[in-house]
Formats: sequence, C-alpha cells, structure tokens
Amino acid sequence: MTESVKKSFLLIPAYIGIAVCCIVVGELVYMVYFNTAHLVAGRAIELFNAYALARGFFVVVPVVIVLSPLFLSLYRIRHSGGGFLPVAVYILLCAVTWIVFFPLFIEFKRKAERSLPPAAKSTLTAGYFRPYAGEIVYLPHDVSSCESSAVVLKRAGDENAVILTQIDINAMEAESAPFDDVLIRETVPVFPAWIVSGMDMIELHAELAWKSGHFAWIGFLSFALALCSTYAVSFCSDWRLVGILYLLIMDGGVLSFNLLYYSEYFKALREAGPLQAQALPFFARSGDPLLICINVIIAILCITVGCLAAAVRAKRLARTR
Repeated sequence: MTESVKKSFLLIPAYIGIAVCCIVVGELVYMVYFNTAHLVAGRAIELFNAYALARGFFVVVPVVIVLSPLFLSLYRIRHSGGGFLPVAVYILLCAVTWIVFFPLFIEFKRKAERSLPPAAKSTLTAGYFRPYAGEIVYLPHDVSSCESSAVVLKRAGDENAVILTQIDINAMEAESAPFDDVLIRETVPVFPAWIVSGMDMIELHAELAWKSGHFAWIGFLSFALALCSTYAVSFCSDWRLVGILYLLIMDGGVLSFNLLYYSEYFKALREAGPLQAQALPFFARSGDPLLICINVIIAILCITVGCLAAAVRAKRLARTR
C-alpha cells in the first residue's frame, strides 16, 4: 500500500515536470525555427525573439496537451507497479488536462492573441543572386514587398546579357514560403507540412467544439478518451519495450485516424454521420456522431484489452507466489 501511494503521489510532480520541460523545449525549438524562417541572407540570426516566444506558447501548448497522455503513459511504463491507485491518478490527471486546462487555454489564447502585434516584415538584402521564376535575379538594393526593382540575368539567349526589369517581390516571397528568403529555403529543410496541418486541424476542431457549447465539447473529448485509453494496451506485455511499442502503435493509430477522418479518404464515412444524427438527436449537438462513436469504441476496446491483460498478469503472479 505504501508503494502504491508513493508511486501515485510521485506521478503528479512528474507530470508537471514533464509538461513544463516539454513546453520549454518546444518554445526553444519553435523560436529557433521561427528565427531561421525569417532569416534573410546577409543578416545575423536572432537568438531571442519576444514575438516568437509569445507565438510559440500558443503553438506548443496544444501539442503538449495532445501528447500528454503519451508522455504520462511512458513514465508509467518506466515506473510501473503500484496497483490501481497510480492508474486512478493517471485518469485524474488526463481528465484535469483535457476538461479544465484545455478550455482555459483556449479562452486565454482567444483573449491574448488580440494584443499580439503582427510579425515584423523582413526586407530582402542586396548583393545576392536569387532564383526567381526560372531566372536568376540580383537585387541592387534592399527591397520589401512594396518595391519591385531588380536586375535580372536572363538564362536564355546571350549568357552575358543583363536586363533591368521589374519583378514581383510578392511572387518571390511566395516561392520561398514558409521562409522569407529563398536562399534560406534552399539551405534549411522545411518542417513537414503534414505535422503542422495536423496539429492545426486538432486545435481548430477543439476551438470550434468549445465555441459550439458543452455537447460539442463532450463530443470532442471522445478524441481525448481514445488517446488516454491507449495506455491500457501497455499492460499486454511484461516487457517494457514491447509495452512501449504497443502504446506507440495505438497512439499513432488514434492520432492518424482522427486526422485522416477529415480527408478525402473518409469522405463517404463522414457523409454517413448526418444520417445517424437524425436517428439520435443527442449526437446532432455533439459534433460528428460517427467519429465520436468510433473513438468511444476504440477506448472501450483498449480498456477491455488492458483490463484482461492486467487480470491475467495478476493471476500469474498469484500462482508464482
């Protein structure tokens, strides 16, 4: 009993420490990438940017919340044992995170983002050759998006021909997106767009659900229920590495399905949702009824498998004693 209580109480500061460390590391990573994305050739990179720090907080916190069940589950696998009490604390921490902290964060973000100034606009520096629409351009002076003068070196025809012409700096910026300078884009790898769009999709649905009322938020929490319940599949093996593998597979599966559900792959499945909503009026106010049902079924399956595995393990330990 003493070990169970000790492991349960240690879970709370461990969770807070993991969350704080993840936010701090995420902020630093975001700031480095933000400063790199807004770097222009010929200028020194900023080590600290107050705007990136503030913007990064609103980007990193939702990621930490979504991944918090995974981090907490990994900690529990590393420090397993203690009976049901640590599991109950795990459930409590997940519930507080999604039911209390996430709505508070959404409200805080909605109010705080209004006071954030827009990001400073960078100007392209002179003295560098840059690709533009299949050509090579040389800027004789620093230019911003409101200017358009440049010297263009034509590749076709005479290789030594230099023609002064007008180019669209906005088009050049579009080619270099998400970086401010195409030279930086050619040097630094682009962060995978599917990860960014996936997290934006989750955050967008969370904000829409919160604004739509309590029933819609309860429907969105089915996603949290499916994520948190994946911890149960780690009970299926006595080996920690195997338990971690099961956990990562299930967690990745839940995340992938909830993201792909809104893609073209599941268009026919989404269209079946309104038919269920007509049969069950409660679901009509809870968001997408089919997605809610699938998430709840996944949670039930994970919990059932985990409980059976824990019962088999307890019975095996009883026999050895």
